[in-house]
Amino acid sequence: MGKLKKLRKSIKYSLLLGLIKAILLVVKIFPWKWTSIFCAQVGAAAFYMLKKERAKSIQNLTIAYGDSKSTKEIYRMARKVFTNLGRGAAEVLIKLEIDDKETYFSNVEVVGKEHAEKAYARGKGIINIVPHLGCWEALPKAYTMLDFRAGAVVKGLKNERLNNWLLEKRSFKGFKVLQRGSSYKTILNFLKQNNSLGMLIDQDTSVKGVFVDFYEKPAYTPIGAAMLALDSDATVFTTSYIRTEGNKYKFIFGEALEVTRTGDRKEDLKINTERFHQAVEKQIMQYPEQWVWMHERWKTTPEMIATKEREKQELRQKRKEERLRNATL
Repeated sequence: MGKLKKLRKSIKYSLLLGLIKAILLVVKIFPWKWTSIFCAQVGAAAFYMLKKERAKSIQNLTIAYGDSKSTKEIYRMARKVFTNLGRGAAEVLIKLEIDDKETYFSNVEVVGKEHAEKAYARGKGIINIVPHLGCWEALPKAYTMLDFRAGAVVKGLKNERLNNWLLEKRSFKGFKVLQRGSSYKTILNFLKQNNSLGMLIDQDTSVKGVFVDFYEKPAYTPIGAAMLALDSDATVFTTSYIRTEGNKYKFIFGEALEVTRTGDRKEDLKINTERFHQAVEKQIMQYPEQWVWMHERWKTTPEMIATKEREKQELRQKRKEERLRNATL
């Protein structure tokens, strides 16, 4: 049974890679506008075909906007989330094939570039907080096309062929891909070499985190960005790649965010994670139909974390008692 499951996954990833390469051929042939419209329709089709993802999107949008929007309005928002993801995919695929700076930014307005230039001049590195918003996957190449030194911590895919293809596409003009699981020292040194490190903190993951409010509801949020900010003294700001209309976009550098240092490490991690996440939440609220609402942002609850912590403490106590018993034998 395990071999059959593995074979199915291998076929699925092979088909996915083949589909991506086929779309890349289409991108080369047809005008950008047509590609953007086509992929938007693919996104709309996915909305109707992917029942579970559609239901999760509607459920999460209801949590966020149920008090201010009708059921029909939320349904329409959810559908637009999928069409925008389709357009975003088109933009990524288009830009993967472009190496000329002028052509690359012909449909993209760059806003706030001076914030990045000021941060690089400071020389302490940059922690670049990126929301899963708009066309976030296009940010790495956009960053390096502006001649900024950059990298990101990336989770590898299980399928080797697809993972290697993505690594090849992401590693351009010196963009550094740091695999998730890289040592903290490696990541810290990358920052201290005055590079920009892209980090995404707007999803519920298995890494160590704290609870901060997202649409006034506790959401488990990674503390890695706050930890690095405290240990590196890097400048922290948000960066986003937002669709404005049709196939036109804005690449927005935010202003530097304050990093609080009270001397209480645990409190500082909480305060700064909350501040960074608030900056991301503000952008999501401005462009709600461009965020990934099918993600289960409130999946982890304070009760779940409390239960895990209690179980850990009980296990530690049990092991301590066993060691004491063994020592007296």
